[in-house]
Amino acid sequence: RDGGHHPCAGQASAADALAQQVEAGNATCALFVDLGALPLLVALLRTGTEQDKANASYAISWLAKDAPTRALILEAGALPLLVALLRTGTEEGKACAADAIVWLVNDASTRTLILGAGVLPLLVALLRAGTEWGKAKAAA
Repeated sequence: RDGGHHPCAGQASAADALAQQVEAGNATCALFVDLGALPLLVALLRTGTEQDKANASYAISWLAKDAPTRALILEAGALPLLVALLRTGTEEGKACAADAIVWLVNDASTRTLILGAGVLPLLVALLRAGTEWGKAKAAA
């Protein structure tokens, strides 16, 4: 999976700026985790606007590309919020949440937990009726 253009790009938010820095190779996932980004991103997923939630989930998807960070993302409580966004978010939010969830499911140690959260039917629904970008992220 490559980063590609995402529909959240260009939004003026800290979450999007974080994702862009990791995507561009200007910073490491570990640096942002060490600086306390995960609790802030989870807070945006919980209480932010729909655009904040999309941006936060996009940033989390970039952090989840780093295998050691995946467990920290789950420990921070992101999974139920990502699932909720995948279920009821905007098309952008659903695509960004799908991207994060697909990266998180890469670890065999947490796969059962993630699949047990009911993500498969939601990903299938996104494949059937999502935007092209959402379909691509759900299929990955």
